Amino acid sequence: CEMYFLSRIVESGNNAISPILIIKGGGFLKAEFINPFVGAAFNVIKTIGETEVVKGELGLTSSPIKGDEVNVVIGVTGDLTGQVIFCLSEKTALALASKMLMELSTDSLDELAKSAVGEAGNMIIGNAVTALGDKGFFCNLTPPALFIGKDVLVSTKCPQFLIIPLQTKLGALQINVALEDTML
Repeated sequence: CEMYFLSRIVESGNNAISPILIIKGGGFLKAEFINPFVGAAFNVIKTIGETEVVKGELGLTSSPIKGDEVNVVIGVTGDLTGQVIFCLSEKTALALASKMLMELSTDSLDELAKSAVGEAGNMIIGNAVTALGDKGFFCNLTPPALFIGKDVLVSTKCPQFLIIPLQTKLGALQINVALEDTML
């Protein structure tokens, strides 16, 4: 992954990101690569979590990413390559897993709950990749990898990530996106 340089972050009122977000080695990485992830996260979490989603202030972080207690890492290959990392607390992961499993509560992050959280990440990125395909960008996904623990550091090939913080009634989660346009 080549390094991404943040030129400016401009957000619009409808939870979309302005048309040009990141300057990449003289070229532009368009927000059309990022907005599908925001839209997919809103739709999936709103549907399975039965809760509204509010996007926080965008930011930039470097690899390694200091994850939360539960982290879902999914790779993207094809016209765009990189990684998407979902970070959430164990409490938020348990609340999300409970909703996905249609249970009143899940007290521990057992194998079924872990699978549900991984599947939620897979659903979000799958919807995002479908939206990218509708725009003519064809990508494949790696299976989700789940990293659990306190003070987890996730190192990747991509040196910088766009941070998309989301707040829900289930709790906070963060989507970290680093994509390289291989069509340039």
